[in-house]
Amino acid sequence: MKRPKKGEYAPLHEQYLKRLPPRTGAQTLLKRTFADTQRLLRNLPESAGDYRYAPDKWTLKQVLIHLIDFERVMAFRILSFMRGDRIALPGFNPVFWMEGVDVSARTLKDLLQEWKAVRDNTLFLLRQCTETQARFPGIASGLRSTPRALFYIIAGHHLHHLDTLRTHYLPHLTPAEGSETPPATDAAQP
Repeated sequence: MKRPKKGEYAPLHEQYLKRLPPRTGAQTLLKRTFADTQRLLRNLPESAGDYRYAPDKWTLKQVLIHLIDFERVMAFRILSFMRGDRIALPGFNPVFWMEGVDVSARTLKDLLQEWKAVRDNTLFLLRQCTETQARFPGIASGLRSTPRALFYIIAGHHLHHLDTLRTHYLPHLTPAEGSETPPATDAAQP
């Protein structure tokens, strides 16, 4: 799937697209970023899920829920646009959504399993999206975008938060005893 061109996405999403490594396809990006995140988080103790690097910041578990929610919303938009729906879709405010979620009983393992299911669904959508469908425009949050732009935006948004995890969360967290968190790989770096 070709990269989106200007005009296929909202200007606010350009920050995510700029994070993407050149000449890497959406499928590779989606698979690689998820694998990198699993490697980084799978050996953390469950107590790490409640860590926040500042009082007004989300916990690690809340960051994962945000990534899951964002991807679900974008995947629904992709499906709607792929099907040629002409109804404008509403926006969503992640801050408000976080007020309505309780992660206290969730585990990191559980959240990663849920996110895997969501990512697998996104990859199924990508595989069935034709080049023609990839360019079908749609409106969400009052802004125009295409399915192919949204696939790449999911990956870029993920990279944005992966960088935040690496710089603000992981340096303060230790792996579970008897395991080792591998160093960051260059594969997911922009």
